[in-house]
Amino acid sequence: MRNDSATMRQIADESVRRLGQAGTVEVTKQEEVGTPDIPGLTDSPGVVQNLRLSTTLHGEPLELVQSQVYLGLEDVDRPSQRAVIELVLTAKPEQLAAVLDDFKQFVRSVRADQAA
Repeated sequence: MRNDSATMRQIADESVRRLGQAGTVEVTKQEEVGTPDIPGLTDSPGVVQNLRLSTTLHGEPLELVQSQVYLGLEDVDRPSQRAVIELVLTAKPEQLAAVLDDFKQFVRSVRADQAA
């Protein structure tokens, strides 16, 4: 839950800064998705970004790619509060093709609980 005025892009940028503490981070794609006028999680304002990470593990160089999806969901009873859902896939570059379609399918399946 967030009750600040940070945009989805600013929240995504926060992630890049955090990851940058562990190594080099390159943003290879960043785009806004959805509109605030359409209800529902998959149509909510959000950001999709892809990153390339260079770090070390046990002293050995490690290259990773990461796909991040940030979705905002306003509390209809308290518009000043919102949930920010962060969905992340991390893989070695050579593994990405094998798991990316499953991740996209997972992201498309995420929905807000209409009963609550």
